[in-house]
Amino acid sequence: MENGINNKMETVEQYISKADDQAKKIYMDRIWRMEKDAIFHELMRVHGESSKLLLRAEKEIAYLKSLLDGPEDGDARH
Repeated sequence: MENGINNKMETVEQYISKADDQAKKIYMDRIWRMEKDAIFHELMRVHGESSKLLLRAEKEIAYLKSLLDGPEDGDARH
């Protein structure tokens, strides 16, 4: 891919990294402008979302363990 600004070839990963960096900057700028109660609300939102992700991951781990620990029926385990 050609970058028109400096004519260097960049990979998709570099573009994604730049997008991630830009998203982080926008998010942090938004947080910086918030009042204390809005920051607390955002903190609780993020905490809730992370709890959901952890619960989903724990369920997935339990499911995968059940597949590994299940009854052996010949071809079930490789």
